[in-house]
Amino acid sequence: EDGTENYRILALINVTERARAEREEFAAQLRDKDLLLKELQHRVKNNLQLITALIRLDARGQRKGDVVNLDRLAGRIESLQLLYRDLSTDGLGQAVDLGHYLSQIASAVMHTYAVDGIRLDIKVDYALLSVNVAMPVGLLVNELLTNAFKYAFIGRDGGTLTIRCLHEKNDTYRIVVG
Repeated sequence: EDGTENYRILALINVTERARAEREEFAAQLRDKDLLLKELQHRVKNNLQLITALIRLDARGQRKGDVVNLDRLAGRIESLQLLYRDLSTDGLGQAVDLGHYLSQIASAVMHTYAVDGIRLDIKVDYALLSVNVAMPVGLLVNELLTNAFKYAFIGRDGGTLTIRCLHEKNDTYRIVVG
């Protein structure tokens, strides 16, 4: 209008393919997150069932006249809590280092009972295992340690609890509680 020439450069780019790929990637991420959420909900449900079973086991003992040991029950539940704390650090939630997990359980039981004169001797190797294997092993070790504090040192001034998680060959590990 003022007599000067103005130019505009216009480029048309078809982003349909890129937008579709981004939508597909977003949908795949949503499906993955949904699957992880369902897996988490399933694990929570299973663990709540396990906690309920542990409580009922102690309640049955009380009906038979046994005293319910809430420290023992708390130790069992704490074993599950330690497992899930370890699972959350690896980012995948599928495996846990059994050696580290067992040493945490042993330390927690030692702290709970805190008996003078009793030492804890731990030697563990790195043992990456499925949560489905680590959970029952951890509960078993917790139970053995709790029983050791309850019965092994009666009439003694002290002693040593030994925990071992040793890699032997291939995918074989030896767990020792003594």
